[in-house]
Amino acid sequence: MNSPTKWLLVFFLALVGCAVAPTAAPTPLPGPVIEWSRAPARLKLFVQADGLYRITAGDLRNAGVDLEKVDAATLQLFRGARAVPMRERGEGTDRAFEFFGQASDSPYSAFGVYWLTWGAQPGARMRETESPAPRGAPQESFPSTVHLARARLYLPQFGEGDAPWFWQALTAPATATITLTLPAAVSAPAQMRVNLWSATQDPAEPDHHLQVFFNDTRVADESWDGQGARVITARLPGDGVRAGVNTLRLSAPGDTRAQAEIVLLRSVEATYTRPFIAQDDALEFEGGAGSYRIGGFSGDAIDVFDITHPDEPTRIANTTIAARTVAFGSDADTPRRYLAVGPRARQPVARIARMVTTRPQTTNADYVVITHPDFVDAVQPLVRWRAQRGLKPVVVATNEIYDEFAYGVESPLALRAFLDSLQPPPRFVLLVGKASYDYRDYLSVPGKNLVPTFLVNTPHLNQAASDNWFAAASARDARPTFAIGRIPAQTKEQVARGVSKIIAFEASPRTAEWRRRAIFVADDKEPSFVEMADALADRMSAQIAAQKIYLDAHQGNVTAARAKMVAQWNAGARWLTYVGHGSIDTWAEGPLFSAANLGEINNADRLPILFTPTCLDGFFYHPQKDSLAEELLFKEDGGIVAGIVPTGLSLPEDQRALMLALFDEFLAARVPTLGEALTRAKQRMDAASPSAREVIETFGLLGDPALEW
Repeated sequence: MNSPTKWLLVFFLALVGCAVAPTAAPTPLPGPVIEWSRAPARLKLFVQADGLYRITAGDLRNAGVDLEKVDAATLQLFRGARAVPMRERGEGTDRAFEFFGQASDSPYSAFGVYWLTWGAQPGARMRETESPAPRGAPQESFPSTVHLARARLYLPQFGEGDAPWFWQALTAPATATITLTLPAAVSAPAQMRVNLWSATQDPAEPDHHLQVFFNDTRVADESWDGQGARVITARLPGDGVRAGVNTLRLSAPGDTRAQAEIVLLRSVEATYTRPFIAQDDALEFEGGAGSYRIGGFSGDAIDVFDITHPDEPTRIANTTIAARTVAFGSDADTPRRYLAVGPRARQPVARIARMVTTRPQTTNADYVVITHPDFVDAVQPLVRWRAQRGLKPVVVATNEIYDEFAYGVESPLALRAFLDSLQPPPRFVLLVGKASYDYRDYLSVPGKNLVPTFLVNTPHLNQAASDNWFAAASARDARPTFAIGRIPAQTKEQVARGVSKIIAFEASPRTAEWRRRAIFVADDKEPSFVEMADALADRMSAQIAAQKIYLDAHQGNVTAARAKMVAQWNAGARWLTYVGHGSIDTWAEGPLFSAANLGEINNADRLPILFTPTCLDGFFYHPQKDSLAEELLFKEDGGIVAGIVPTGLSLPEDQRALMLALFDEFLAARVPTLGEALTRAKQRMDAASPSAREVIETFGLLGDPALEW
């Protein structure tokens, strides 16, 4: 896709299901300030939601820690650099520790991470406070807000940059029905907020119309114009709010005369009056001075905590408990946040893991492999191969980096902090593992975020993956300072296949006939495509046979052009270049070539390096769909050995500048490795130009940056 418009972008992304993730300020996380060396051992505790968590002696024993052999007084809990107080319960094998855990506040991870250490110094324990005796009648109810959001559509081209997830789209005429379960309710007026984003605009006035029904009663009927955020508020009648299941219906009747009317639902909020009755053995509420009585618990083992400051919660010691009900008083001048929990509300943590404390020595390493832990063994043949060819390799697993540079939280910022710490800087960095824009795994699909990329704001895609960001000189200068590439594998088998291709390519005779051929393919939709292909082909030396397959020479006959391209591809070539329109898995209309044609490619070990000045061909961070470049990289009986491919959208003139510089580096400067040629080509570009910067940031290398071409 070239010369894109906003509307075409919207249409395209809707068609392919393609979307990208939020960016963050490019400031790496600081390293831990805790003096970890004083703690002989550490465990990571993962939590997914706010709540009271319990770690038992059995949990610790299963994680390899015997409390009978540990001074329990030295157990310390941390969240980041902050000590978190725990409450110790029981003795011996019945001993347990409780703490108030908080959900992750990172856009990059669904888990909050806590550290448990021991053996250094006494740990913080939760304070207890005395509350005044209850006086007067207890309060009967309080305002409570239910917030509902489902992250199902990832559309950063709409909405704010840090909030790209939406629940669903309503393309008028359309109706959406949502169920709200209110644990308990008092008959009193309530408020509803429906948070939307208007995705379309049209000359018709108004161009949007939406009706809101709550339990079949129409509570809002609004019309408006244009794109952007829209909040519909409605007052709900007191007798219309039910304890239990309620229904919210959104209806876009499609009566505005707009050619297209699309509204995106982000979230729904209902604020209603709720009695002091626990749900699922817990109740969280805000209250000031007064008396409180909370019932509905499963037993009398009830505790009340003041969580106004969630990192420093306190337990209220002098509550009155009887008949599965707890009572206490408050004389607070300002509202406080309370959490009351019964026996069944103390949650186990989602996962416990030991910290890896043996990160490899990286000093003077010039070939750094950052890999998912599952792929450490599979990448070893390449590491040995690089060592034999004179490099000094080191392999570092992502969990080691997260532990040291991000307090255990998964984040691309941690990878950047790690790379910034390397002195001297490496010559090559290879990332081994698939990335995904679904950092928090909202979609729960197979394409997991194994080695994260970073998402940058771009003029044409708003946000796109940029491995280049890890190597960028600074936040202002996107030009890389070292060569970086990625093997975007999802399995050990894919890693092994990618590694074997690299070694076979470099081990093949330089005098082989196929290595003296280059294939150039051009789309016929714009004259600039043929002009760019010609300019690149003209740079070939006399020893390289440039074979041209242009759609205009075939009168647009994609079948004939494809047959010729496939035949030459299978015969073997060192370079394969496609110039033209593209998407995640297609080249040109027709299409000229797509993932459906992969079976026609059987070039065995005669593997070319792929260059595609197009759009989206290297979209390696889609969790549900592999890009064409990925398919070719991991193809068993041929395909490619590496690719310099785009993760986003950009303009032909800027793509041309990069490609000309790149081919000059290959053929004139005789740069020995693929990654260094790309790095030098980017360094020659004007990083101050937004459109040129887009190309610098979004054209990446799938494959080994140390590949000797």
